[in-house]
Amino acid sequence: MASKPAVRTAARSEALDLRSPFERWAESRTSLLATAATAAASRPGPASDPESTARSVCAEVVHALWDERTQGDRQWLTPWKERGTSLHLKQLATRVAKSIRDLSVIEAAYLISSLYTALLPSQVRAERGAFYTPPVLAERLLDLVAAEGVDWLTVRALDPACGGGAFLAPLANRILNDHRIQCLPPRERMHHLEDRLAGIEIDAFAAWMSRTFLQLIAYPLSQSTGKELEIPIFQGDALRVAQHRRFDLIIGNPPYGRVSLDTEQREVFRRSLFGHANLYGLFLDAALRWRSPAGLVAFVTPTSFLGGQYFSRLRDLLLKEAPPLVVDVVEARTGVFESVLQETCLAVFGPNPGRTTVVHLLDVSDRTVKATRAGAFSLQQSAGCPWFLPRSPAQARLAARIASLPTRLQDLSYKASTGPLVWNRHKGQLRSAFQRHTYPLIWAEAVRKNQFGFTYRSRAHAPFFAPEKAQDHLLCGGACVLVQRTTAKEQDRRLVACAVPPEFIARWGKIVVENHVNVLHATGPDPVDPVALAAILNTSTVDQVFRCLSGTVAVSASELHALPLPPREVFQTVAQLVAKRDPGPELDAEVEAIVARAYGVETV
Repeated sequence: MASKPAVRTAARSEALDLRSPFERWAESRTSLLATAATAAASRPGPASDPESTARSVCAEVVHALWDERTQGDRQWLTPWKERGTSLHLKQLATRVAKSIRDLSVIEAAYLISSLYTALLPSQVRAERGAFYTPPVLAERLLDLVAAEGVDWLTVRALDPACGGGAFLAPLANRILNDHRIQCLPPRERMHHLEDRLAGIEIDAFAAWMSRTFLQLIAYPLSQSTGKELEIPIFQGDALRVAQHRRFDLIIGNPPYGRVSLDTEQREVFRRSLFGHANLYGLFLDAALRWRSPAGLVAFVTPTSFLGGQYFSRLRDLLLKEAPPLVVDVVEARTGVFESVLQETCLAVFGPNPGRTTVVHLLDVSDRTVKATRAGAFSLQQSAGCPWFLPRSPAQARLAARIASLPTRLQDLSYKASTGPLVWNRHKGQLRSAFQRHTYPLIWAEAVRKNQFGFTYRSRAHAPFFAPEKAQDHLLCGGACVLVQRTTAKEQDRRLVACAVPPEFIARWGKIVVENHVNVLHATGPDPVDPVALAAILNTSTVDQVFRCLSGTVAVSASELHALPLPPREVFQTVAQLVAKRDPGPELDAEVEAIVARAYGVETV
């Protein structure tokens, strides 16, 4: 008899779920995704309407979370009604809500919102730019604006792409927990919150989630006052909304991606456009119109606006109206924005007369963020110039110096252009073997570090091209250096260059270069040696310099033109060195040391 209680205790211990809420959520999320796939397949109608399935699944989870938090009191909940919700889905949603009931409303809201985006068709997700912000980054951005003087007692804030409330929810939490607001009567606290926040969201379901999560945060106030929270969240396209109110803080994670504009919209945003329009660039332009004269703009965005040619006019506009005060570069990340390939940053813009821009490097996981100050840097004031800001500690040593270095590609008598052949427009002119009136076709595969190789492993890479009349613009001749235009994310370097051997040009006369390769043409009377130019571009130092102006895997001709390079005499020294020495690690190390000294740093 004495042993029975011990046996029963052991049995109960084995049944305990000691996993964290995030671990339990991960398992539940897998079940939900599988259930959603089954539900979509079983629904009648063309394409099974996966968007409706996504809304149905997530609405049930939100309803179940509400019941968990309020003990089933739905007085202040406006339910979302979607067709075809099964009993099995309702039961699974209840289990999911129980698995995250120990999390804050803000964390639970993010998990449900991220489930919604995961269930959306990839094309829809890309069109809407639906990549919601993890709480750890939202809180970090709020800390940055607080450090710049935002007062939670007086701030009036707008999120123009509020999604599932990633910023509005923590904003509401900070406002309600301000000690000066906590001492107010419940009705005044609620009115104060309603007067301080606003949102816009193009997705009606995401807007509903924002309202519901905000109402859940304010639920105790609704119980005390008998009043529903009424924060204005407008459902529509923020870029077409006539916004007459001005805000102290415009904050959010706007959608990104190229977009086609009609004539009217292109005219509206003409002041910040150069070539292709990107959604997040338009949101930055619009935010400058919505903010009060002393207000701040705080966005999570790709870093491409710092150096990309298409953002040159936007940079000029920002320098004039609201330069960046702080830029946090997400250097290392685990479990956040996993499907986003572009480099990400948190940036705060505002009045900044004569100030430098403070840069931090962020190491982010799903629940923690570590910030390392990289330094304060002056921005290029010349029209359209890139802003050189570090993306790593090694680059921090370079960024303070490189913008002041005067030498550019044109000073070395070279001009960069993109390979002119878009091969899939000329498939009928590709040749697998040499024929009369054909020329060597150079693919990116031929460009290796300091090594040119006219042999292709890929069967799709035809080695010759037969130009037709009036296609002389496709032919390249003379001394030139080739640079890969697109590098893989996992590559350890962005710049991969080689010189085309003079004997190769002498043999064939001209070459044809495919569109995934940049060509550096010798243009002036005294161009530097192409082998020396390639060797210097291939150094780790210059690669890190390039990363200070570009955070993408693409290498554009405009960025190569903007790249600060060592003075001409360094190229002469390297040319003499490579002419005397055999290629190999020792030569590479000597060139690296020479180039590092030219930039005033040790070898990186």
